[in-house]
Amino acid sequence: MFFENWPYSASLLLILLAHEMGHYLPARFYGVKATWPFFIPLPVGPIGTMGAVIQIKQQIPDKKVLFDIGIGGPTASLVLSMVAWLVGISLSKVIEIPPDFDRSGFLFFGDSLFTYFTTQWILGPIDLSTMDIQAHPLAKAGWVGLLITAVNLLPFGQLDGGHVIYSMFGEEYRKWIHRLFVLFLIFSLIHFTWLLWGFIIYFVVKVEHPFISDSVSGIGKFRFYFGVTMLVAFLIIFVPKPIILGSEFNDSSLLNDIFRLMTHYIGLEL
Repeated sequence: MFFENWPYSASLLLILLAHEMGHYLPARFYGVKATWPFFIPLPVGPIGTMGAVIQIKQQIPDKKVLFDIGIGGPTASLVLSMVAWLVGISLSKVIEIPPDFDRSGFLFFGDSLFTYFTTQWILGPIDLSTMDIQAHPLAKAGWVGLLITAVNLLPFGQLDGGHVIYSMFGEEYRKWIHRLFVLFLIFSLIHFTWLLWGFIIYFVVKVEHPFISDSVSGIGKFRFYFGVTMLVAFLIIFVPKPIILGSEFNDSSLLNDIFRLMTHYIGLEL
């Protein structure tokens, strides 16, 4: 098992290290004190880690510095995760699922727009109702790296996406960030894990970013458009249903059930 799966561990640790160094190096460049990365193991479950963190030890001077520190991590992990996924999925195998196969004892990883279309492009066409992917360990590491990057790019509080969007839009963003958070909670109707993240964001990470002074010269057009690019990337790699139990594989989501009730109530047939 070790010799089959070491590429997963090695590549995922590299992705996590690159993400944290993407924060650490800009911090040190600007003279902001920061710790080395701390890796957080999780020796149970399908992923095996809770990621890694660094701690900023002093006040960040302005929004331009905040932007550079915040965006460096997800940029590094996004690039490496995409490379790991593309190489890994090209080494993966398509297997046929027997008609009477019992899925209940298995876990299935959900798809983002990026993983779905690249899988169809490299291995497809694939009918996922009758076929499955026997993923190479590199593909698994890329998938986890993309999930961690997407979670970090959520545009709230002290998450990387929160740093980026606050730097881009300044204090004006406080007028609409809570409405964006309410829209985000809709994803909890698709998969319960986003409700848990909603609690973590609201009570721990916080919805709004703490005050940071504006830069004298602003963040500039390049940084603004770079931030827009990363927010679009977030939409492409976001996974609405990250991990699916085999027993619920064919179940509809709560959002689907609500939509069906509404359409039935007004007399529409689907």
